[in-house]
Amino acid sequence: MLRLGRWITAIASLAALSIIISISVADLSSGEARAINMAGSLRMHSYAIQSNVGLDDAPLSSSRLDQALAEFERRYTHPDLLKAIPSSGTHPVREAYDEIGTEWREHYRPAVLRCSPDAAARRALQEDTARIVTRIDRLVALVEEGLETKLQWLRLIQGVSLALLLALGASAVLQLKRHVLRPLGELLASARLVQRGNFDVRVPQREPDELGQLGEAFNFMMEDLSRIYRELENRVQEKTEALARSNRSLQLLYRTTHALSETAVTRDTLLQVLNDVEALIGLRAGALCLGRSGLAVNSGPPEDASHLGALCESCCAGCGDEDTPVTSVLVGNARPGERSLSVPLFDGTRNHGTMLLLQADTEPLEAWQLELLQAVGRHIGSALAALHRNEERHRLALLDERSVIARELHDSLAQSLSYLKIQVTRLQSLLGRDPPPAERVNEVVQELRDGLSEAYRQLRELLTTFRLRIDGRGLPAAIDDTVQEFRRRTGLEISLDNRLSSLDMPPDREIHVLQIIREALSNIERHARATEIRIALENRSDGTIRVGIDDNGVGFDQQATPIHRYGIVIMRDRAQSLKGELQVRPRPGGGTQVELVFPGQPHTLPPSSTPTSAPGNTP
Repeated sequence: MLRLGRWITAIASLAALSIIISISVADLSSGEARAINMAGSLRMHSYAIQSNVGLDDAPLSSSRLDQALAEFERRYTHPDLLKAIPSSGTHPVREAYDEIGTEWREHYRPAVLRCSPDAAARRALQEDTARIVTRIDRLVALVEEGLETKLQWLRLIQGVSLALLLALGASAVLQLKRHVLRPLGELLASARLVQRGNFDVRVPQREPDELGQLGEAFNFMMEDLSRIYRELENRVQEKTEALARSNRSLQLLYRTTHALSETAVTRDTLLQVLNDVEALIGLRAGALCLGRSGLAVNSGPPEDASHLGALCESCCAGCGDEDTPVTSVLVGNARPGERSLSVPLFDGTRNHGTMLLLQADTEPLEAWQLELLQAVGRHIGSALAALHRNEERHRLALLDERSVIARELHDSLAQSLSYLKIQVTRLQSLLGRDPPPAERVNEVVQELRDGLSEAYRQLRELLTTFRLRIDGRGLPAAIDDTVQEFRRRTGLEISLDNRLSSLDMPPDREIHVLQIIREALSNIERHARATEIRIALENRSDGTIRVGIDDNGVGFDQQATPIHRYGIVIMRDRAQSLKGELQVRPRPGGGTQVELVFPGQPHTLPPSSTPTSAPGNTP
């Protein structure tokens, strides 16, 4: 760096000196151009003075002549011109300047002032003008020669500076190549050898400058790299073995998860998991003791089965609901020369049993093996917990379904049959009279016929309800299918305006909404005598969902509802199950309007539950 600094300082100093000299010469030459212009303007004013005197018969203009004489004297003594005139009296430029002044004061100005209009005087003035212009031309030529001399010096200085700069630059390049580029090339060649894996390369010793220190540091670095590389090879070998163990562990966990999630948890599934664990860890026998399920799965030689059975009762700790859960692997002594491992089947909340393993009493298991056994135990425990939850969920679903069927039968068919039973009692009472009143008997028979028809219709609706399903397309597609079905069956003009967005609700709530729409369409088909039906579904800003069914039929009398029809009652019960409200009212302009409003995201019931409403009251 010191050597490079000296060369750079020399080059910069020479360049700065050349620039300073050039600036000085340029500064000295800057005023001479204006002086040349000012001296040249004296010629123009000499001719102007001659012109003002006049070469024709025009009368002499005193004011214009005085102005021209004053302007000549002002330019002759102008600072720009005086700046270019040397102070030395013997200098040619100074002598030429003084000659112009002498000629002006002693000859030319007096000749102009005494010039008369006659031709001889005017010719004499022309000769005087030519003489002073000659002197002015000599002054301009001398000033130009001085300026040209300075420019020649400036070119000479710049040329010499350029030659010196080139010489210094060439010397600097040679020094750079010798002391910088060559050592850097050796370092680069050595680095490329290191890139190919040769850590034995060394650079030769050089001068004790920066690059020499860099080469020495490079040699020290190669020694450290050789040592570190050998250590890394050993570590890579260890990590490779650890990765291989991790890979086998992940494969075991994957097979365990796949076996426990894709198929039912059976004895064969658990036996397969147990065999995989024994093969990976290197154990001789094992057993799964499932305390709550009462299932024991054994593997290994037959002579170990009785021993594992005895250990099952003693090691299955924490399997009861009242016991404290066990979360870590317990190690004990089974028989002389053997070690027993008790792995809890823990699902995060409780123990579902224990996985017992027998190991030869040689070396204890490593930490990763114990962690792997604990992870497998958690997977098995979670699978058993999921199995118990599924069984419980199936039982609850069966009870909920039976409750729904009972409610539907009670609210529809049971009410109709009760009404028919009353009518049969009336009919028996009428037939017991002598003679029986034929008109009232026929009236009761007609009511029985109507009641049986209504009961049959309700039975068909119940069968349709119990068979109704909503596929993966969701509620909007199911509503659209229902509308298409009623269009084909009734021939009515039904318009559907479904503006529901991001609708996500449990399947049981979707069934209730769909059944309310189907019941409303059925009532319109049987009683309204309508020609147009409009169905609208929308999300409200307050978080509720509105379902409206309008028709242009004959309407209804709210005070005269038939006593053996329960469709509206069932619809209101379904609305209560949705935590909503159902209103049936006359539509302005004729017809009937059915409106259902219910919350879109209920918080009172868990999503997995099936809401059941209280039986509706019979009107």
